[in-house]
Amino acid sequence: TKIGWIEKKLISFMDTFDVYMEGKGGFGVTGLFKPTPAYRIEGDFLDRNFSFKNEEGKIVARANMDGWVQIDMMNHYQVQVAEGMDACLVLACVCCIDEEFDEEHQERKKKRED
Repeated sequence: TKIGWIEKKLISFMDTFDVYMEGKGGFGVTGLFKPTPAYRIEGDFLDRNFSFKNEEGKIVARANMDGWVQIDMMNHYQVQVAEGMDACLVLACVCCIDEEFDEEHQERKKKRED
């Protein structure tokens, strides 16, 4: 069962991801009928340091990559989650964002080698 989705904003001054929850207003997933995002994720994604804000703009979670363990197939994050925030949702979003930027990095690396 689909409970929500995450989208990378294409038009923004900085990289931003929006998290939408199924059944939170609107209908469809595009255009004028898209619901208001339940959470907005902003920050420095290249350095993997970002925060989650709720609909009111309050920070409800933070994630940053620390320098302890960093190899191509494994990254180590510190994640702080406010009381009442869904920690599993935060972890799932962190994994999605990490994978998105890892894939972009792999594509750039492959183009340089070709």
